[in-house]
Amino acid sequence: MNPTLLFATLVVGSSMVLSTANATGVPFLDQPSPPLETLILQQDAATVRGTVRDADSGELIPGVNVRLKNTSKGTITDIDGKFEIDVEGPESVLVFSFIGYVSQEATVGNQGIMDISLHSDLESLEEVVVVGYGTQVKRNVTGSVSSVEVDQLETQPNTNIGQALRGRVAGVQFTDNGRPGQGGSVLVRGQRSITASNDPLIILDGAFFNGELSDINPSDVASMEVLKDASASAIYGSRAANGVILITSKKGTSEKPLIRINSYAGVSDWSYKMPLYSPDEYLQRRLDFRFQNQPNDPTVPVRELLSAEEREMYDAGRTVDPWDEISQNASQKSINLSVSGQSDKTNYFISGSYVDEEGLIYGDRASRISMRLNLTNQITNWLKIGANTQYVQRDLSGVEASELNGYWLTPYAKMYYDDAKTDPVPYPTGDNLVNNPMFNSLLMDNEQISNNLMANLFAIIDVPFLEGLSYRFNYNPNIRWSNDYSFQPIYQRNGINNPGTGRKYNQNRKNWQFENIVTYTKEINDHGFDVTLLYGRNHAFREGTFAEGRGFVNDANGWHNLEIAETQLIETEGAQQDGVSSMARLNYRFKNRYMITLTARRDGASVFGEDKKFGTFPSVALGWVMSDEAFMMNQKTIDMLKLRLSYGEVGNQAVSAYRSLDRSNSFQYVFGSETYTALFPNPDYMPNPSLGWETTASFNAAVDFELWKGRLSGTAEFYDMTTTDLLLARSLPAMTGFWSTTANLGQTSNTGFELTLTGGIIQKKDFSWSSTLTFSTNKNRIDHLYYADADGDGQEDDDLGNRWFIGQPIGVTYDYAFDGIYQEGDEMPDGYQAGWVRVKDLNSDGQISPDDRTVLGQTAPKYRMGLNNQFNYKNWSLSVFINAMTGWEAQFNLLDVSTQTGNSYPGRSVNFLNAGYWTPENQSSERPGLTYTNPLGRGYYLSRDFVRIQDATLAYSFPEAMLEKWRMSGLKVYVSGRNLATFTDWLGPDPESGNNTITNLYPTPRTIIAGLNISF
Repeated sequence: MNPTLLFATLVVGSSMVLSTANATGVPFLDQPSPPLETLILQQDAATVRGTVRDADSGELIPGVNVRLKNTSKGTITDIDGKFEIDVEGPESVLVFSFIGYVSQEATVGNQGIMDISLHSDLESLEEVVVVGYGTQVKRNVTGSVSSVEVDQLETQPNTNIGQALRGRVAGVQFTDNGRPGQGGSVLVRGQRSITASNDPLIILDGAFFNGELSDINPSDVASMEVLKDASASAIYGSRAANGVILITSKKGTSEKPLIRINSYAGVSDWSYKMPLYSPDEYLQRRLDFRFQNQPNDPTVPVRELLSAEEREMYDAGRTVDPWDEISQNASQKSINLSVSGQSDKTNYFISGSYVDEEGLIYGDRASRISMRLNLTNQITNWLKIGANTQYVQRDLSGVEASELNGYWLTPYAKMYYDDAKTDPVPYPTGDNLVNNPMFNSLLMDNEQISNNLMANLFAIIDVPFLEGLSYRFNYNPNIRWSNDYSFQPIYQRNGINNPGTGRKYNQNRKNWQFENIVTYTKEINDHGFDVTLLYGRNHAFREGTFAEGRGFVNDANGWHNLEIAETQLIETEGAQQDGVSSMARLNYRFKNRYMITLTARRDGASVFGEDKKFGTFPSVALGWVMSDEAFMMNQKTIDMLKLRLSYGEVGNQAVSAYRSLDRSNSFQYVFGSETYTALFPNPDYMPNPSLGWETTASFNAAVDFELWKGRLSGTAEFYDMTTTDLLLARSLPAMTGFWSTTANLGQTSNTGFELTLTGGIIQKKDFSWSSTLTFSTNKNRIDHLYYADADGDGQEDDDLGNRWFIGQPIGVTYDYAFDGIYQEGDEMPDGYQAGWVRVKDLNSDGQISPDDRTVLGQTAPKYRMGLNNQFNYKNWSLSVFINAMTGWEAQFNLLDVSTQTGNSYPGRSVNFLNAGYWTPENQSSERPGLTYTNPLGRGYYLSRDFVRIQDATLAYSFPEAMLEKWRMSGLKVYVSGRNLATFTDWLGPDPESGNNTITNLYPTPRTIIAGLNISF
C-alpha cells in the first residue's frame, strides 16, 4: 500500500526543509521532494516566504509592509526585498504596501514562496479633481488648483468648513473671530481691491453659494478645491476675481446602504486672558496716578480715591475677577447621521446634523440644524436627472455680555444688588463710562434665526447619436430668510429711565441661477479634446422690513406688540441684481504630455452703468509633463515633472446695487393744513453712470513634481497679478452735496510665491510618519490712485486720509516712529515731562510735525506657513498641525490709555490692560507714565507674528476582525484639540484675528473634544 504523504514545512535558520512521512510517521528522507512552488499548506498555521520587486525594473524593494489582512500581524521586507511571515492557512490574504506603489493583496493558497511585483502608484497623477464646470485628471490640469484634505474634517471640531483652509492651503488665509456660529473670511492670494469685496466665489455642487461658510455641514463634504489663478477661475468670469472655492458634497459609494454616525462633545476655555490689574495692582495704580499728577499734595488713603461702589466692596473685603464675571462654561456638541448608497440607476446621500456651541462669553451661543438630500437617477441610458438639496437653520439667539465693559471692570466693582445675581447694578464702578457688562444679557431678550434653503436641480443628456457629446441643464433656486428680534423691558430705577424698546427686523433673499452647458469629449489616437460651452443667467433679490417701538405701558408681550408703543418707526429696503454669462473652453492634450487650455467668458452685470455692463475675460494655460520625455526615462529620481504657465483675466462686480443710478429719499412736511411728501437726492453717495468692471490680469508659472517613487511630492508656484479700474469708494467734498462716490480709479499689483511639499519620512512595519509643508509669501502694492499731482512735484499724490500710499501695500501702519520714553534729566519739548513718549524727527528740522510721520509696517502677513505631521502606529494615528504667520503688525490701541477717556483714564474707576507703566522708581523705556496725554495722537503698534499648535488629533481605528464580530464596517474613536498653544508677542486676545480694539475683545477658545465615527 502506498504511504499517505503529508507535507510539513520546517523552518531552520534560513533554510526550508521538506519531509514526507508514512502512516506510521517515519520519515522517507530518501524520496524526492516536490518543487517548492507546489507546496500545499494543509496545516492550520505555516510560514510563507517571498520577495517583493518593482514591476517595471524588476529590482527588489526593501522596507515593503507585508500585513496579514484583518489582523495586526505584519513584517517588512529586508534589505534584499525578502520577507517571511506566519499565516493561518491557505485562505490567508497578505497585503503589500509601500510609498510610491499601488497596494496589492494576494491569497496564500498553495504558495509557500511568493514573488510579488508592485506597480508604481500613479494614483496621485490620475486623481480626478473638480474644476469649473466639470472634472479633470490631475495630470492634465493646467491651472492653479489646490485640493484640500477633507478626511481631517471627521475628527476635528470643525463647525465651519472654512476652518479646514486655515494654514493648510498655500496662498489661502482664513480668519474668524472666535465666536460660535460665525462665518469668517477667506483671502486667496492676498488683497486685490482696496474698497470692493475681496471674498472668493464659493461654488457648492456646481451652484453659486449664497450664505455663510458656517451654513455648510463639514461632514457632508466629499471634496474641496481652490482655484487660485485666472486660468482656473476665469471660467466663472465676473465673480471669480478673488479666487474660487469649489465644494462637492458626498454621494453614494456602495450598493449596500452605508450608515455613518459622527458625534463629538467637548469643552472650550480661554486660550489667553489679557492681564488686567489685580486688586493690589489696581490700588497701587490709583496711588501712582495721584502722586504723578499731584506730587506736592499730601498722601491720601487709597480708600478715598475709590468710588462709593468700590469703597463698599473694599470695606467688605470683596473683589471680583472681571473676566470671570462675563465668562460661562463653554461646551460644544455635534451629531451627524447619514445614509448613502447606489444601485444600477439610483445614487443617494441623505444626512442630518445638529451642532450646539456655547461661546466663552456669557449669553453667546449658536446652534445649527442642517439636512441634505442628494439624489440622482439614470432614467434611460442617455438621460440622468438629479437634485442636490440643503436646508440649514442657524440660531444665534441671546444677548452676549459686553467684553468691553468687562475689560473696564475694576476688581472692586459692585456687580449686583442681590446675592442671586439677578438684579445687576447699572454702573458697577460708579463711573458712567463702565456699564454693567451683564446688564443687557440678564434683562434683554433676543431672537436671531436664519434659514437657508438651496437646491441644484439638473438633467444630463448624453446625446445617443454622437459619442462624447452631452448637455446639462442646471437650475439653482435659493431662498434665505431671517429674523432678528430684540426687546429691552421697562427699567425705571437706579437712576435709569428706560420705558422699553422693541425691534423687529425681517429679511428675505431670493436667488436663482440657470445654466445650459454643452460638453464634447473626443480621443483621436494621441490627441484629446474637451470642449465646454455655457450660457446662463442669474438673479438676486433682497428685501427687508425694520420696525421699532419705544415707550411701553406694558411690556409683557415684548416685541410681539410693537403697535402699542408710544413711538413707532417702520423702514423698508429692497434691491435687485441680474447677470448674464456665456463661456467657451477648450482643453487639448497630445499624448497626455502637452496640454493647452483656452477659455473665454463674457459677463453682464446690472450693477454697472448703461454702457459698461458687459466685460470679456479670456485666459490661456499651457502644461508640459517633462518627465514623459525620452531624455528623462532612464533616471531613477524623478517620477513626475510637470511645468505649467497661464495668463488670464477675471472681473469683479462686488459693489452694492444702484451705485450707477440716482437714488432719492423722501420726507414729509406740513403746509397749511395739508401734509406733503417731497423727494430729494440721497446724499450717501453720488451716482456714477460710467461705473464699470474692475479687472484682474494674472500670470502664473508653476512646477509639479514627484520624486523617489512618490516619497516626496510637491508644487511650487509664482504669480503676478495686476488689478486695474479699481471699484474705489472715495470721499467727496461737502460742497458736492454727497458723502462719497464709487468710481473706476487706480491700480494695484500682487506678486507671490507658494510652495507645497508632501513627504513620507518613515515607512516601517507598524509605524509611518508623513508630513505636509505649505509656505506662501504675498506682496501687494498700490500702483496708482487718482492719477493726480496737486503739489506739482512730479509724483502721483497719496491719499493721506485713508492711509493709501503709492508704492506701498494696501494696508499699512502710518504714524510717528517710536523713539523711547523721556527719562528724568532728558532734554524735552515744552510741556513734556518725564515718562512721556518720544518720537523721531525724521526730516531733521528740529521740530516734531505731521511731516515726520512714516509708514511703519504692513497689516497683512508677508509669510504664511503650515506644517502637518501624520503619525500612524498599527491602529493608532496622531496628527499635529502647526500654523504660523510673520511679517505683519497692527495698531494696538489698548495700550493708549490716555486717549480712550478724555486723558483722565488712569485716574478713574476703570480697569485696563496691565502692560506696565513708567514711574520715577521704575523708569520704563517702552511704556509711558500714567499722566501721558498723547498730544500727537500717536498710536501703539505690535507685531502680529505667531506660531501656533493649531490642531492635534489622536485616533484609534478598531481592527477589521472586531468590526466583523460587531457587524460594523468602521469604528473610530478620537480626541482632538484646537488652539492648543500660541507663541507670540501680541498682547491682545488673538494675533491671527487681530482682535485688538476696545470694540473687539472676544477671546480665542482652546477646544478639546472627544468623538467617535461609526459606520454600518
